[in-house]
Amino acid sequence: MVLLVLAMAASACGSSVVAVRVGDSALDRDGVATLVAEVTGRSSDATIDATTTAAVVDRFVQYESLVDLLASYDVVATPEERSTARDRLLAAGMDPGDLSLPRLIGWQAALDLVEAGGPGVRAAYEAHVGLLSYELCTSHILVTQEDDAHAVIHLLATGGDFAALAVSVSQDPGSGQAGGSLGCVPLGAFVPTFERAVLGALAGGLSLVGPVPSQFGFHVIRIDEVRTVDPVPFEALGPRASAALLQVAGLSREVQVDARYGIWDRAVGRVAPPPGPLAPALVRLGS
Repeated sequence: MVLLVLAMAASACGSSVVAVRVGDSALDRDGVATLVAEVTGRSSDATIDATTTAAVVDRFVQYESLVDLLASYDVVATPEERSTARDRLLAAGMDPGDLSLPRLIGWQAALDLVEAGGPGVRAAYEAHVGLLSYELCTSHILVTQEDDAHAVIHLLATGGDFAALAVSVSQDPGSGQAGGSLGCVPLGAFVPTFERAVLGALAGGLSLVGPVPSQFGFHVIRIDEVRTVDPVPFEALGPRASAALLQVAGLSREVQVDARYGIWDRAVGRVAPPPGPLAPALVRLGS
């Protein structure tokens, strides 16, 4: 698996205020500005929407969490392994003069180590795999407008039948015809906003949550069941190993994020955009 990321220069010089920290790795505000500017192609003093900023910070946190997790089990790339990772990135089209190359080499080397397996990688997975030993069983009604989602919630609160409403109004034809059922899927299978809402509802003792925005529209979600399942054995992960270790890393690492750049949601191991109106908030990178 070759690391498919845009060039990310992550300089930590300038401002001394830590904006993002994952273990021993940190970015100050200037570092975040540089990171986002490199990904978006905008200047480091530009104004960028908060959703984009949070997505870039989330990517940084994911890969730095993986590096930190592996290091805690003495899985650290050798100079030779870093050289191999560098060659892979250059072969994929990375500019050898890019300032972000050293950091990306570390991320690529970590992915390569996961794919190679080994006792340390196995130990890291098996120590935390309990975090993945759950399935969420849910149903949803998908509509295009927030007002429509509120109308659905009102109908349900006044005795409406969830399955019948899903059949009649849901814009998801697959689940809609099944009464809204999405079945049971492991943690990490849903888009982050969907999963974050479900886990938040569970924590609050709720079984219905909405409207939940996503790129598909607005969801009204019913939580049907949370199942405990047997974790996938390490040797059976195959090509899913990188995704599984990235997820485990995000759920198990200590992460700090300045609220202006996003909200660290430990329940799902991801960085969410700052709370606010549905219209994207803006972040001034140079401030």
